[in-house]
Amino acid sequence: MIRKITDKIKLPESTRIPFFGGWWYRVMLAIDNRSIVKEKLPENPLNTEERDEKITASLTSFPARIEYVHIAIKSIMLQSVKPDRIVLWLAEDQFPDKKLPDQLTELQKYGLEICWMNNMYSHKKYFYSIMHQSENEVVITFDDDIIYPIDCIKRLMTIHKKYPTCLVCERGQTICYEKNGEIVANPGRWQTISSIGVENPTYSMNPSPGGGCLMPKCAFHSDAVNEDKINELAYNKNDDLWYMFMCAENKTRMIKTRKYHRIFSVVTGSQVVQLATENVVADINVEVMEGLKKAYPDAWQRIVTDKD
Repeated sequence: MIRKITDKIKLPESTRIPFFGGWWYRVMLAIDNRSIVKEKLPENPLNTEERDEKITASLTSFPARIEYVHIAIKSIMLQSVKPDRIVLWLAEDQFPDKKLPDQLTELQKYGLEICWMNNMYSHKKYFYSIMHQSENEVVITFDDDIIYPIDCIKRLMTIHKKYPTCLVCERGQTICYEKNGEIVANPGRWQTISSIGVENPTYSMNPSPGGGCLMPKCAFHSDAVNEDKINELAYNKNDDLWYMFMCAENKTRMIKTRKYHRIFSVVTGSQVVQLATENVVADINVEVMEGLKKAYPDAWQRIVTDKD
């Protein structure tokens, strides 16, 4: 499969090579987008065999990306390790007539579950999936605009078996410091390439929920499914910081699948609205972080010191 090759030859994120870096990314992006369209789904893209732990892939979308989310879902259906379920959570108020693109609804024939709920923005991707998570089930959250490498779930599950109580992510940012020794205020600008959280689990990491983020049962503090707390502290659009604090508050450490994360290929046309960019550039992360630090001081101490 061509996309298995491109995952190996993509540049690690944060690598800066003038002229070549941007050109190479555009080449990889074009190849992945062409390849995923041509690839055919197997008759049974979901797991049908008995296994010790069920794998639920959970994601959300919204009107600006609903025309493209089928591509992300297709890449999840083409994983080398198959999930048992794929659930797409949509807000009823954003789709009042519940009319969805044919390319998306067609995937229901292959096992996709489309579920409706109230609008919690990016928090929809995990909220009900972890609320109803069973003891022998892991929930892996994904985004609606990424073409996932075919070994994404395989990598997550391999690390999960080594560290069964930890949150496992494909991508995470670790604390970095200003020249004066203070922590960089905006966690969206923390280090992506870091050995912290690779060999040993850590609290000092801000995971990327949509990059492929595996949660075992009870990884989060109970506030994670408290809608009032989310509305008060995480602005309904800031789920990465919420993941970090809910893990630290629960004394759940995090670990990455690899140090040198490869740049994700995004679905062509899906980047009209980017919540992550909005959070980083507008410094919304800084404001949310301050609120979370005050609400969960013990969690913040664990994040800063990496100690219980």
